[in-house]
Amino acid sequence: MSQPPPGVFEATALQEPAKSRPSSSIPLRIVALCLTSVVAAVNYTNYGPLIPIMRTDLHINNGQAGLMSTLLFLGLAVAYIPAGALADRYGSRPVLIGSGVLLVTGGLLLPLIPNFTWILFCRTISGIGAGGAFVAGAGVAASMGKHAPVAQGLYGGSVQIGSGLGLLLTPVLSSWFGWRGAFHFWGLFAILIVITWLIVNDGQVAHAPTKVDVKAGLRSPAVWLLGLAHMGTFGLGNAIAAWIAVYLAHQYGLTLGLAATLGSIALLSGMFFRPLGGILIGRGIIGAIPLLRMGTMMGFIGVALLAIPLHIPILVITGMGLIAIGATIPYTSVFNEAARLRDVSKGIAQGLVSVISVPTVILGPPLIGFLFENTGQFTLAFGSILIFSSIAVTASFLAGPAVKRETISSSLLTKG
Repeated sequence: MSQPPPGVFEATALQEPAKSRPSSSIPLRIVALCLTSVVAAVNYTNYGPLIPIMRTDLHINNGQAGLMSTLLFLGLAVAYIPAGALADRYGSRPVLIGSGVLLVTGGLLLPLIPNFTWILFCRTISGIGAGGAFVAGAGVAASMGKHAPVAQGLYGGSVQIGSGLGLLLTPVLSSWFGWRGAFHFWGLFAILIVITWLIVNDGQVAHAPTKVDVKAGLRSPAVWLLGLAHMGTFGLGNAIAAWIAVYLAHQYGLTLGLAATLGSIALLSGMFFRPLGGILIGRGIIGAIPLLRMGTMMGFIGVALLAIPLHIPILVITGMGLIAIGATIPYTSVFNEAARLRDVSKGIAQGLVSVISVPTVILGPPLIGFLFENTGQFTLAFGSILIFSSIAVTASFLAGPAVKRETISSSLLTKG
C-alpha cells in the first residue's frame, strides 16, 4: 500500500453536509476579517508609545525595549506554519477562535507582573495568537473566489487601522490607567475575535481531505521570493512603526502624544492603500508582481529619507508617505499569489511567506533601539533597515518568473 511522502499528512474525516452550518454572507465574512485584523494588529504598535515610561519603571534600555517587538513577531513566526496546516486540515474558523483566546491570554497576563522577562513571555503568547489569526484570516479571504482580491486588500488594510489605533490610543489609555492598564485594555479588546468567529461561519469546507506538505513549500522558489519581498513591505513597515513616535519626538521635540498621533496618521492611511492594491489587481489595471516591485522600492526610498540627518519636515512627510504606501499596497500581491501556487497548499504557502518575511520585524526594532542608544541619532538606526529593504527589492524582481512558472504549471494541469 502506498504511503504519502515524508512531511505530508492527510485529513481523512469527511464533512457531514447535513450537520454543516450555512456559510455567512461574503460581506459579513469580510467585516469579520477586518475586525480580526484590527484587533490582532493593535499589538504590533501598542507598546511603542509606552517605551519611555516602561524604560523608567522597568530600568531597561532602548535595545531591550525593542525586544517587545522581537518576541511578538517571533511568536507570529512560530505560529504561521502550524496555523496554516491546521487551517488547511480543519478549516480557518477553529484556528481563528483559538488564536483569539491566545491574544486575550497574553494581553491579560502581561500587566500582572512588572518583570521584563515575564512581559517578553506574554508578548510571545500574544504573537502566537496574532500569527495564527493572521494566516487563518488570509486563508478565509483567499477562498472568496472573484471577491478574493478585494477581500484580501480590505483584510490587509485593517492591519493598518489596528496598528494606527495602537499608536493613537495607547498614550490616552496610559494617561488614564498607566502602562499596565493600557496593556490590560488591549487584552480585553481581543475578546472580540473569539465572539466574532463563534458567530460567523468562514464558508470553508472543514474536514475535507487535503494534503499539507511543508517540504513542498520549502522547495518552492516562488514561496521564498515572495517571502523575502514581503520582508520589505510588511516587515519594513512594522519595524519603522515601532519607533516612529520616539523618532518624531526626538527629531522635532514633539510631545510623545503628538508624535504618536502623527505616526498613527501615516499608519491609518494604509487602510486605503491595501484595499486599493486589491482593487487595482482585481480590475487588471496592474499586475501583482509589478505592484509588489513598486511597493518594495517605495519602502526603500521612504526609509532612506527618514535616515537623512536633516530636520526638514518635507523629507519626513515624504518618507512616511512612501513607507505607508509601499508597506501596504502590495499586500494582495503577496498573499493571493502565494495561494495560487500549484504544488503548495494555500495555508502552508501563506504561512511560509509570512515566516520568511519576519527577519525585519524580529531583528529590526532591537537593532534600531541599540543603534539609537549608542549614537543618539536615527541616521544609522533607520539606515540599518535598508539592508533588509535591499534584499526585498531584489527578491521582488526575481519573484515574477518563479511565480509565473509555478502558477502556469497549475493551469496547464487543470486543463489537462
